[in-house]
Amino acid sequence: MVVTSFRAGEAISAGQAIYVSSVGLAFKASSATQDQASVAGIAIDSGAAGDLIRVNADAVYNSYSGLTPGETQYLSITTSGQVVNYATWAAELVTVGFNPYQEVIGRAVSSSGVAVELGRPLYVVNPVESLLLETASTFNLDAILLEDGSRIDLETAS
Repeated sequence: MVVTSFRAGEAISAGQAIYVSSVGLAFKASSATQDQASVAGIAIDSGAAGDLIRVNADAVYNSYSGLTPGETQYLSITTSGQVVNYATWAAELVTVGFNPYQEVIGRAVSSSGVAVELGRPLYVVNPVESLLLETASTFNLDAILLEDGSRIDLETAS
């Protein structure tokens, strides 16, 4: 079991995924940038900014609830530090207007435990918006965004 300690750069709750900033402080991990999505582990302790917190970097974290054993767990796109299953992660993807980084946190081994297995964040191109050039072809176009920001919905266009 790998447990490390970091000084919190903000309020952190036990169970949240954290990353370590370039100045060595722990912050809630976020899918917004590669650095922030590079999860260092799961906070074992809660703490305010400036507090020393322990972080589980490579073992089973057993304080969650409602997990399905065998499901891979990911860093949430919409809530910094939160750990979610793939169905939730995919639902969040279609609600955001940016290209997030996907970070695998680990695999649920029980209804309350996740075996922390960290890797590199993967850059994901959000499939909700696409730029179609004159030279491009597509088979799945549902709307056209005009220069003034309005949309032409192709399902209702006549």
